[in-house]
Amino acid sequence: MFEHPILNAWFEEYNKENGLEKNNKQDNERRYINYIYFSQIQPDRLDRDFDLLDQICGEAPEGMGLIGIAITMNGQMLSAKTDIEDILQKDGQGRFEVYILAYKGMFSAEQLIDEIYCKRWDGYSFSDIITGFKTQSIVARWEKLPDINVIFVAEETAETFGIKGKEYTASIYQVNEEKLYAIAQTNRREYRAELVYKQAIDFEKIEDAGQVYVALCSADSLNGLLTNEDGLIRANIFDGNVRDYQGNTDVNKEMEATLTASPMNFVLFNNGITIVCDALESKNKVLYIKNPQIVNGCQTCSSLYKAKRKGNDLSRVQVIVKVIEATKPELTREIVKGTNRQNIVYEEAFETIRRYHKELEDFFNATQTEGFCKVYYERRSKQYARDNTVKPYQKISFRVLIQSMVAMYMNRVEISHRHESKLISDYKDKLFVEGQSYYPYYVAALLASNLEYIMKQERDLNDMRPYKMHLLFLIQELTMGPAPDINDKERIDKYCTKLLGQLGKMGYKRAVMQAAHRFRQIRDQWIDTKGQDYRYAIKDNPEFKDFMLKELRGNITVDTNSDVYTGRVMSVTTDKYGNLYGFIAHKPENVYFNELDNPDMNIFYEGKRVSFRLTGKAGRTRGVNVRLV
Repeated sequence: MFEHPILNAWFEEYNKENGLEKNNKQDNERRYINYIYFSQIQPDRLDRDFDLLDQICGEAPEGMGLIGIAITMNGQMLSAKTDIEDILQKDGQGRFEVYILAYKGMFSAEQLIDEIYCKRWDGYSFSDIITGFKTQSIVARWEKLPDINVIFVAEETAETFGIKGKEYTASIYQVNEEKLYAIAQTNRREYRAELVYKQAIDFEKIEDAGQVYVALCSADSLNGLLTNEDGLIRANIFDGNVRDYQGNTDVNKEMEATLTASPMNFVLFNNGITIVCDALESKNKVLYIKNPQIVNGCQTCSSLYKAKRKGNDLSRVQVIVKVIEATKPELTREIVKGTNRQNIVYEEAFETIRRYHKELEDFFNATQTEGFCKVYYERRSKQYARDNTVKPYQKISFRVLIQSMVAMYMNRVEISHRHESKLISDYKDKLFVEGQSYYPYYVAALLASNLEYIMKQERDLNDMRPYKMHLLFLIQELTMGPAPDINDKERIDKYCTKLLGQLGKMGYKRAVMQAAHRFRQIRDQWIDTKGQDYRYAIKDNPEFKDFMLKELRGNITVDTNSDVYTGRVMSVTTDKYGNLYGFIAHKPENVYFNELDNPDMNIFYEGKRVSFRLTGKAGRTRGVNVRLV
């Protein structure tokens, strides 16, 4: 399909890895172009979020030459309108960008913008998202006008130009196969950069590292490393950074003010950036860097990039750059931790480098279940990119893992599709807790990854794609009934073992098809009961969840694990009657508990981590069902 031989080879490789050989070739080409281009916007997301890629590819109305449509907020691709509120809770303000990828020659850029951004047909997710961020309450939190990027795929490249609208700014790009190849090459981490410096210190040999340089370079030279041929920032160069650009924080405003008012002083006020790489060489005041990763300094780089795009003269701006040739992955992780200790780092950004996640990864690697494709926990970006034995559908990301856990073991399937930053914030003390069994996490990952594989093979399940989390919940519910508390290690392990045994006997594909059939039945009953207006917005409707439970169980009573918390016991003592009582560390206020509600408690609970539920008994919030984790 592609004339460039290497690009075409990668295209065929991609089709084979993802089981697309029998699909329409034109559809596969569109899919691969979308995959290449949008992977540079948010690296690694489309390697594991197959639904989002389907959405980008499949939501293009016919007859316009469209290849794909994607929308980002603060650098993160949006898959649903609810993502907007989830990200705003964390970031405060929103920077929206709409990307329209199209073949050159059918519609002009102005026509595409008018049809997609202004008219917005009903029934498309991108229309729903655009409508969402144009509501008055969200507009009040815009950082600036939305950017619309129209990217034409053509035989030749062309100069970039802009269009100024009343409610947006637009940039028009044109790429050919050569540019697509360059983007794909960078996405595959085969990028080689050059950084011209003015002065540098070459350090002596350091354990687990090769060459190490601290260099003083110009902002223009650094911007050359940060941007691609179109002048767009290489998002995947920040894969190893725990933070994305934080927007108009006070620190970033000060940086941008310095760049404008006193550029020569920038180097005095800024800590510089840290880069790790696979290989490093210096010749004639040029650092030759293979696969650079900026692990600290995202705010500095983004501020420099923004200033350059605004037309600021950065020729007098100097930056201190530390470049480290890391020969072992362990060294890179320690550098990331050591250089990102600022208070403004979001706590959840460090979630997957916690010991529990490493042990969870090891458990996945050591466990194989008959009748299922093996699953791998890809807790770090592109962790298995160079392992050809691991297929895309076998990789489970933190995003999908936490969504699956919320659906299956927190009994909150109606919110399970929400953004991972929202979920980890809500379930911080309930999921991924030290002492919990790894088994429910493994089961959730195994069933989710194998469901993805089956759905790619069975076209009859296409209508079920928005309801994958509902299917996981139904598979578990129909096979074993409600799951016990995940903090009860003995019971949850037995439950998970029996669940996988049952699914292995009947065949997982059969279980998936039965769950899909039951879901359709319940959905039809819901519409018959409520009316045709209730056909839509089922996925995130708690009332539909309750209706589903009633149809399955005859009632909506849930042994809800969403009420189970964990915390550390601060103190245990006795009251004047000799009864034990204590306090558990918890926010917004610590939790009181006593032995009258918890007969098994003893003095040795102090300092231990426990699981517990909350009750309003006797007009005061107390901890009940307190158990050692």
